[in-house]
Amino acid sequence: MEKGDMVLVDYIGKADGEIFDLTVEEKAQEEGMSEDRDFKPIPVLIGKNYVIEGFEEALLDMEVGDQKELEISSDKAYGERDSDAVETYPEKEFKKQDMQVRMGEELMIGNRRGKVVSKGSGRVRIDFNHPLAGKDLKYDIRVKEKVEDDEEIAKYIMDYRIGHGSEDMEFEGEKVKVPGTHSHGDHEHELPEEVREKLTEEITECTGFEEIEFTE
Repeated sequence: MEKGDMVLVDYIGKADGEIFDLTVEEKAQEEGMSEDRDFKPIPVLIGKNYVIEGFEEALLDMEVGDQKELEISSDKAYGERDSDAVETYPEKEFKKQDMQVRMGEELMIGNRRGKVVSKGSGRVRIDFNHPLAGKDLKYDIRVKEKVEDDEEIAKYIMDYRIGHGSEDMEFEGEKVKVPGTHSHGDHEHELPEEVREKLTEEITECTGFEEIEFTE
């Protein structure tokens, strides 16, 4: 594979011998992990950081149908743990917002997600490290398909970046019309400028489309 290729990949990821994520439905059922989600191959636009570095490097040496077992060191996965990413907050700040903070709970602070790791003496410590930071990972990956159709590639990019919305895209010659808003709960939100830039960059670089129009 090459940078710029869009591929669909199945994987089983393990840390410390335990599965932390997978896309293979049969394995999920075996492990009792068949929660309310779809188990299907994920789209990966190679070279655009859709997956961790070690995973992406392996894809460059694979073809459709290939399967590999990978051992990925933490420096090519989610990095080392950073002690500065564990921060302390006054508990009263959460009480002002009527928030009940519990040990082990995950919270959003600004645009960062962290886990409550201690609570006491009026203070709350929150760990913003990725849960897999500092861990070496094992993956079993299989390349299921290389996506060749430009419209399909654009739709996969949209779904990866927004999580939905590809069904509302329109294609006219070398132009793609993309909804300029997206739904979150009961509300409509404008697509942030950085998301618009990513969509424009990836679609125009990796397909034959030359113009992206964001419709209101």
